[in-house]
Amino acid sequence: MSIRFLSIRAFIPTALLVSAMALTVAPSFSQPQAPGSQTLPAPDTTPGQNPGGMAAPDTAAAPPAKVPDYPDPRSVVFGVYGLYSFTGNGPNILGGKIAADAGVYESLYGLGRPYKLVPEFEVGMPVTRTGMLYFEFDRFRGSTSQTLPQASFIDNYSFLNSDEISSAYHIVTARIYLDDLLYPHKFPVAKLRFRSIWGIRYIGLTDTVDSATRDEAAGAPGVSFQFASNYVLLPEFGAAMEYALAPHVLFRVDGAGFGIPRRADLGEASATISFRKNNLEVLMGAKMLHFKTTPQKDEYETATFVTPFVGVRWHF
Repeated sequence: MSIRFLSIRAFIPTALLVSAMALTVAPSFSQPQAPGSQTLPAPDTTPGQNPGGMAAPDTAAAPPAKVPDYPDPRSVVFGVYGLYSFTGNGPNILGGKIAADAGVYESLYGLGRPYKLVPEFEVGMPVTRTGMLYFEFDRFRGSTSQTLPQASFIDNYSFLNSDEISSAYHIVTARIYLDDLLYPHKFPVAKLRFRSIWGIRYIGLTDTVDSATRDEAAGAPGVSFQFASNYVLLPEFGAAMEYALAPHVLFRVDGAGFGIPRRADLGEASATISFRKNNLEVLMGAKMLHFKTTPQKDEYETATFVTPFVGVRWHF
């Protein structure tokens, strides 16, 4: 007979014996009542009550109130602006380092006042809890006629003193930047708050210059026509201050720019007051844009535009 079979035969009676002993010696959980004793009522086990019948303190914390980070919800935004040009300086063509070293005068001031209405388009979207990413596009154009006060070599052509000069220009500028909360960094945001600006801007300029008197003297129409182009591509660093005059009214001033000594530079600033109702926002204020291409060439361009504006934003 195998050891396994003997083990099974020994296990069964042993288990029955242990079970019987456990039932015999098991203690009773209902203790007998002594003579003359009084039965006490069972404690009240109602939820939220302690055994003494007194109400237990409510330890459940109230859910926190949902306060938005900003008075108006942030979402994808599309804006259209109309800038009115009423003052500024330039654009000007100036002789650069190479022309100065050669002793050649290559300057022409006032290529033309910009057209009165300058369009601007804007798209923005929230990228972090505190930051908005914006893209802007502007277009400036202008033209003028003037009498050249002195002889000048402009865009590979020699113009003489008292020549009748016609000039025109076309400027496109695009900017992408992050507008992020800087101080105080708390929520909901404070009425007075400061923001940082981190971006990059491209400015492309083309200009044309010609002289009817030079064409007539040469007997060849269009012989004096000159075309040139230049650009600026630089990062921008700046700051903005915002103050909430009311829950839906915001005043903002900002400035940003960058420059390298004796190289290109650019700068901009604006002051804006805006009112928002639901998805529509109306803005008005004034902007300034300045730029200078690098003066290390034969010629470089510089200009400053100051433009009041009105605009609308649609928040999706």
